[in-house]
Parts: sequence; C-alpha cells; structure tokens
Amino acid sequence: MSDRASHSLLGQLLLASEIITAEELREALRRQGTSQAPVGEILLEMGAVAPRQLERALRVQARLRGKPEEGRALVLVVDDDPEVGAVVADILEGAGFRVGVAQDEAEATAVVLATEVAAPAAIVLDLGLPIHGGIEFLTVLRKNGDTRDLPVVVLTGRPDLEAEIHKRGLAISAFVAKPVAARQLVELVEAAVQQSPNLADTPAD
Repeated sequence: MSDRASHSLLGQLLLASEIITAEELREALRRQGTSQAPVGEILLEMGAVAPRQLERALRVQARLRGKPEEGRALVLVVDDDPEVGAVVADILEGAGFRVGVAQDEAEATAVVLATEVAAPAAIVLDLGLPIHGGIEFLTVLRKNGDTRDLPVVVLTGRPDLEAEIHKRGLAISAFVAKPVAARQLVELVEAAVQQSPNLADTPAD
C-alpha cells in the first residue's frame, strides 16, 4: 500500500481488485484530463473492463462511500458477511456517523487510498476476511505511513486472535468479540474516532 494517490475511488477499487493494471488506470486518468469523461466510461472504451465488472464496481463504490451527508466522520466497516456489515452500519449510522461497508481487503484498500472521498476516521475490522485475513490487512495498515495511526476497532468471532495481534505489536483501539451490544460498539467507535488523525468533524448528536 503506497501513500494516498490522486485516484478516484472507482479507479482504486478496480485496481485493488486486480481488474485493471496501474498502467491502465494511469492511461484512463490521462485521457480523462482531456475528455472530462468518467473514468469508468474511459476504461470501457479502452477495453480494460467489461460492462458487468464496471456495473458491479459502481455498486460497490456506492456502498463504500456511505450515505452522502456532509460534516460526519466516516467509519469504514470491513466484514465479509454482508448481513453483519449491514447491522453494524445501521448501528453506527444511527449514532451519527457516515458509514462505508467493505467486504474484503481490496474494497477496504480502495477507500483508504482514494482521494476523492474523505479518509476514514476509524475502521471497524472483522478478522475473518476472505483474501489474506484481517490480521494481515491490519499489518499492512500499520506499515503504511498514511494509515499507521488510523484507529481500528476489531470486531470478531475469533476472541482467540487477540493474543496474536498483541504478539505482532499491532496497535488497535479496542478488541471486542461478537456479538456486541450496540451501545458498547458505539462507545468504542466514538472513542476511536476522537483519537483519529483524520477526524474533521464529530458525529452529530
């Protein structure tokens, strides 16, 4: 994971999912500078993505952005179970946060790297992710300068992994096992967001 680059969320999502290459994204952005066409449309014209791939990426992009209310801290929920992710998102949105939901490391990476959306103020992370797993994703976050101090609340069904996180020296804001009471989750996320280097606004009352 490199420093945040001037790429759109859609471009970062396609790149992180290995649907397009970095060279194809750079070329699309170069063409966009002269045509002002959407990046997705340019990638289609280039033959870099198929229509179905672009359609799915656009749906994922909408989910990752969260609801568009301004002035609210963005919390990224990373959980491979869409039902759990939706429940956590509902709880946090009810507490006044703007929430994006990622279902794997590629989607989460896209949000962290894209500059067209606000950087997350905190991440709620499940450890059972489908590609390399939540601990590996957390390791990558901690090795990157832009995300080294990003607060992470671990929400997992694997309480036995807390020792592994500490063994690796991976800083987290809180470790909580599923299921968790809604009030406790909100309190943990509120405390994490207050420590965030990306905090622009606190959630509305």
